[in-house]
Amino acid sequence: MAAPQAAALTTWRRPPWRPESTSGRFCSSVRFSLPLVLLPAAGALLWIGNPGPQDFADFAGRELSERGIQEFCRDGVLPLMVNLMVDNCPRLFRDQREALGDLALQLSQRRNFGFFSLYKTEVGASGLLAQLPLPRYSLETLAVAGQFIVLRAESVD
Repeated sequence: MAAPQAAALTTWRRPPWRPESTSGRFCSSVRFSLPLVLLPAAGALLWIGNPGPQDFADFAGRELSERGIQEFCRDGVLPLMVNLMVDNCPRLFRDQREALGDLALQLSQRRNFGFFSLYKTEVGASGLLAQLPLPRYSLETLAVAGQFIVLRAESVD
């Protein structure tokens, strides 16, 4: 008779007059449902924050004008005749931001994945730029959450 009583004592965990607590169930359901709420919310924010083509043109215009200043506005880079005609090289590039951005947009292909976009840009001696002695470049840019990240930039020979 001692064995059944011992088994009954080990399985009995709370007195019958104390109701079972539901706080443990509530916390586990909150822990389970929180990712189900946050994941779609994050997806919606990424979808809304995916920059469009005009945002890319603005970004590309800023980047190209600043890189042009670094590349061409140093002493001895531009020919003497151009230096005589251009008195403020950095201002010349900064004034052309919009045109450079539009050109970059025309030379780019956008792949829109909803949450993010990939832009592939081919710049160089082709089409309208065939007469200019420009190096050929290939760039891949990630657009996500209102930001642009250059993933790859390489010279194409």
